[in-house]
Amino acid sequence: GYRRRSAQHDAHCRQSAPFSMSSPTPRKPSKQQQDAIGIYSRLLDEARVRMVSLEHTILGATGLQPPLQVEFSYLQLRMLCEVTALCCLIAHGDIEAASSSKLQKEYSADGIIKKLETLHPNFYPHPVVTESSGNTLHIERVSGGFLTKSELLTLYHECGGRLHRGSLAKFRSAAPQAHHHHLEKVKSWRSKFLLLLKAHHVASFNNLSHFICFLSHAQADGKAMVVFAQSPLPEPSPGGSGA
Repeated sequence: GYRRRSAQHDAHCRQSAPFSMSSPTPRKPSKQQQDAIGIYSRLLDEARVRMVSLEHTILGATGLQPPLQVEFSYLQLRMLCEVTALCCLIAHGDIEAASSSKLQKEYSADGIIKKLETLHPNFYPHPVVTESSGNTLHIERVSGGFLTKSELLTLYHECGGRLHRGSLAKFRSAAPQAHHHHLEKVKSWRSKFLLLLKAHHVASFNNLSHFICFLSHAQADGKAMVVFAQSPLPEPSPGGSGA
């Protein structure tokens, strides 16, 4: 079984197909959740490829000149912002408003993030550290160092400014750029992204369904893996129909 541990609660989930928090009758994921798991995994696979490209660029292994290294890096960072936003959106497709035609067609990271904030305050993925012990997977939340929701929005807008050539007036007044300085910033942003996505947890609006997500996992031959888990259903209230 797998055990999820957080500040909120301790619980167990059994390794089966699908995964489920321990309960007398494990509940299967809905068709929407099954589809979401597949899409989420594909998005994480894309994120991993972009992470590797960033690493090669930072190490100077692309053959690009320094100005193009910076431009390419910020393009990858912007795409990672958008991939992360799409992950958030697909993970919360059980929320009716998140499945609206308008939001499903939204492509900007800030547009998706700001709308999800109004629907589910705890929508953003939270990085975790996992440790296997026999048939149990211990999961602890990471307290800091990862890309926060506000930092993602800041980075997204910073990338937008980097990916335009700018006006002639700006070109005339611009001082020579220290490209190594920009690559150091890129390195820092990549590290934050990696900590966010390497292993993370996403909880549903009602906190009963959970995605435990891995950017790369040996059980998936190095590709992304998403584990579906569920919390036990709340006990019926005294005097209710289940009493």
